[in-house]
Amino acid sequence: MRASIRLMPLQPLKELGTPLVFFFQFACLPICFLGRFRQGQLKGATDNLRIRSLNRGPEPAMMGAMSEDGSKNTPLSVLNLTTRIKSLLERSFNRLWVVGEISNFKRASSGHWYFTLKDDKSQIRCNMWRSFTSNVPFRPGDGMAVLVQGALNVYPPRGEYSLMVEHMEEMGLGRLKIEFERLKARLGGEGLFEARHKKALPFLPRKIGVVTSPTGAAFQDILRVLRHRFPGVHVLLFPARVQGSGAAEEIAEGIRFLDTFTGCDVLITGRGGGSEEDLWSFNEEVVARAIFAARTPVISAVGHEVDFTISDFVADIRAATPSNAAELVIKSRTEYRQIIGLLRKNMDRHFQRKILQLKNRVYVSESHPIFLRVRSRVNDLQRRLADLDYRMRNRLEEHIKRRQLRLLRATEGVRTEALRTRIDMIANRLALAVRDLERKSADHLASAGERAGLLFSRLEDLSPLKILSRGYGVVTNRKGKLVCAPEDVRFGEVIRIQLARGEIDARVIEKIEAEQGKLF
Repeated sequence: MRASIRLMPLQPLKELGTPLVFFFQFACLPICFLGRFRQGQLKGATDNLRIRSLNRGPEPAMMGAMSEDGSKNTPLSVLNLTTRIKSLLERSFNRLWVVGEISNFKRASSGHWYFTLKDDKSQIRCNMWRSFTSNVPFRPGDGMAVLVQGALNVYPPRGEYSLMVEHMEEMGLGRLKIEFERLKARLGGEGLFEARHKKALPFLPRKIGVVTSPTGAAFQDILRVLRHRFPGVHVLLFPARVQGSGAAEEIAEGIRFLDTFTGCDVLITGRGGGSEEDLWSFNEEVVARAIFAARTPVISAVGHEVDFTISDFVADIRAATPSNAAELVIKSRTEYRQIIGLLRKNMDRHFQRKILQLKNRVYVSESHPIFLRVRSRVNDLQRRLADLDYRMRNRLEEHIKRRQLRLLRATEGVRTEALRTRIDMIANRLALAVRDLERKSADHLASAGERAGLLFSRLEDLSPLKILSRGYGVVTNRKGKLVCAPEDVRFGEVIRIQLARGEIDARVIEKIEAEQGKLF
């Protein structure tokens, strides 16, 4: 059985070493790859490939399946078909050069590299074993254009083919990477990434808006973390596609809608991991402009920790994953209790410190000579009031005793009935006298209290500290003597000015004679 091969160049060879795109058909299986040929070897290579494919005898692995020609009567098994494809591809493309852009690059713990090599219209999976990766002089990454050398390999259990890379050379940035860097530089120049535009997240959001796919794992991860950390929080989802044509417009529309009409306290936009093409919707300018224009704080949670998009730079907060975004947007109940407890302790310490400062101010004020004289005057008034009260009570008791004695003497020669009547009359008069005495005593004490209050008010009005609190100051020279006139100081002399709170030193630079009529 012969394999039919058609060679169709998609673009002409322009110069030496220019990559060519070829489309081969092997048993109706399309394969796109990029090849690099030296000048003068293109025709020989293709002729040799055609001769080897058409004139070669059957492969050893296919000898047992010669009776199976793929017709309806003798169909091929999947294994036989895969084996034939494997033999054709691996023998025909044993060593070739391919140019393309790296995507979905992964570095395994074993040291092997797994990535996709792609161009505008096609892609191919690539593997590079650890024995070859150690010879690569640079660090590959997504969006990097490279030239690789290797051989095609077909994995029969899955019917997949891939390129086993043995050598890699750097060629610069890929198309998507160039677009990414160009948009990043332009938006950065406009100030969309500046820290002064970043908004702080709310301490305890009541409503959280999410813009993502309702069927993706990212939204379920966000819900799971929120339910675990703070059950009952209100979550509002705007369903949007997160990849493909029109996805960026839907994401931007969701951000604008939740920001304008829903009253959300914070927004989360993002998706799970994927290739650079899968995440490209979050590199679109329309999404970046929507995030920047939002009045609500926005968290960007796109892909994994190693993935960076334009939305990450514009957003107020960048989360490594959607789950991490849910952890950032709200704390657990235990954390809120701890924060409240810490705030309570800080508030107690603040009030205790403030009370201590006020006590110290009162203590310092009480030590001032003015207040010492006021306190002495108050103490004198209190002692005088106490003495008046004591003397009044003694006189009252003596008066009552004299009355009682007179009552006893008057009742000695009087009959019982007359005595009882007289005693009642005297008791009534005595009660009236006591009430009148108590009333006069109360009036006297009230009058004394008013006089004492008046004295307090006058003393406070005369207090130097109250005068100082109105903007005046007490000026003294180096010897502590009061300065009352310009003649009391000399030019250049240092004087001290006592204010209501503290003191300042000053130097005399000019003397001005005050005019009494223009003081105010």
